[in-house]
This record gives sequence, structure tokens and C-alpha cells, in this order.
Amino acid sequence: MPPSASSKCPACGVESTGKFCNSCGAPLTGPATCAKCGAALSARAKFCPGCGAPTGSRAAGRPGERTPWVVAGVAVAVAVVAVVAVFARSGAPAPPAEDAAAAAGAGQATDLTQMTPRQAADRLFDRVMLASESGDTAQVAQFGPMAIQAHNVLEGGLDPDARLHVGLISLAMGNAAGAAAQADTVLRGSPTHLYGLVLRARAAALAGDAAGRRRALEAFLRSYAAERARNLPEYAQHARLLSDTRDLAERTAGAAAPR
Repeated sequence: MPPSASSKCPACGVESTGKFCNSCGAPLTGPATCAKCGAALSARAKFCPGCGAPTGSRAAGRPGERTPWVVAGVAVAVAVVAVVAVFARSGAPAPPAEDAAAAAGAGQATDLTQMTPRQAADRLFDRVMLASESGDTAQVAQFGPMAIQAHNVLEGGLDPDARLHVGLISLAMGNAAGAAAQADTVLRGSPTHLYGLVLRARAAALAGDAAGRRRALEAFLRSYAAERARNLPEYAQHARLLSDTRDLAERTAGAAAPR
């Protein structure tokens, strides 16, 4: 078609001259077939339906309309990569893409392009805790093992905060022994660490060990002031959990005091 000829764009209907639409960028003269495999192409096709090769078409809507969708697509892709990456480190089978995207919280207002493996593990922990608090046992069962695996493959091993996460996820899944194991590991490194005592008390409660729960809460209360005075950075991450456990320990001690 001569460059001066005018024709109606097959994608948006605007009269244009040249080889591409002045409004949406769709090709006015083709390509009618894929240059790679010869399959027929529509005017709006960005990729060949036969072989997947790019066609060069930009006709996905008027300028400016595509940007939000492109950004959202990139965010979802990065979320999936962030979660799947932690599985790749361990050699374990990666979760389905739709599960990984949901577990990573894709679609939320977060700069997922900056997510590290630890941040991905933390995101999974948050997902499981929210599900547990709302009584959604199906999501706890679905994402709990994924969250534990994401923590277990972190480089450098688990710090006390990560062990608290794994222990709380285990409790949400009904695994008292798993939580107790995390408590024991934390307390071997620091016998008065509040995270270890929180997990020990909760694991005992889940296992029906009333005496063990009471002992753990008593130890927590004895250690609370000195431990908080250490200003350990991990304590700032779960300050509400620690204050709630202190209140519980005080109520338990008061109820057990002779009258």
C-alpha cells in the first residue's frame, strides 16, 4: 500500500496513513501471517497463536490503558518467582504457580521486585497467620508446609525470629511437637529467650500438658524484664505477642497463687 494511502485501522477503526495506525499502532498492512511459522494473524495479535513468536503489533488498547495491566502482570510474575526461588534452593518441587502467587500476596501494594528470600518467607508466614486467626483451616493446610519449607532453606540457617515463625506455623497446623522442637533449639542457644518460652508454653497447651504450660509461663514471667532490657532486634518484630504472653503469664500466676 502506498505510504500516502488512507485506510481504516482494523484494530481501532481510526483512519490512518502509512504502515501503522496513528492512534493505536496496529499494523495497517499486516503482518497477515507469522514470519516464523506462516500461521494466520489477527490485526490485534501480539504473539503468533501457532508458535508464540512476537508479531510486532502494539494494539492492546489506547496509549496509557495498558500500563496498569503490565505493572500488575509483572508484580504477579515477581511474586511467583520470589516464592518458587526458595524451593529451588532446597531442590524440593515448586508449588503450582497459582498457589505461589496467592501465598506471596501478589496484587497487594508491595514492591515485589525488591523481595528477598527472607521477605518471601515472612510473607508466607503472614499469610498462614492471617488464615489461622480467621479460622481458615484450608489455607493453613495449603500454605503452612510451603511457609515452613521457605524458612528452612534460608541461607545462614534460622535465627530466633525465623524459628518463632516456624513454631507458630506448626502450632497453626496442629503440630505441637514441631513447635516444641523449635522452642528447644532457641532455648539451647539462650535459656531465657522469650521466643523459646512462648513456643514452649503454646506447644504444651496444644499437647494438653497443663503443668508444662504453667512452668513455661512462669519462666517467661521471670525472664521478661531482663530479656526486654536487652533490646534484641527480634523482640521488636513481635512486641504484641510478647506483651500478650506477659499478661497471660501474670493472670496464670495470679490464679495459681494461694488465697
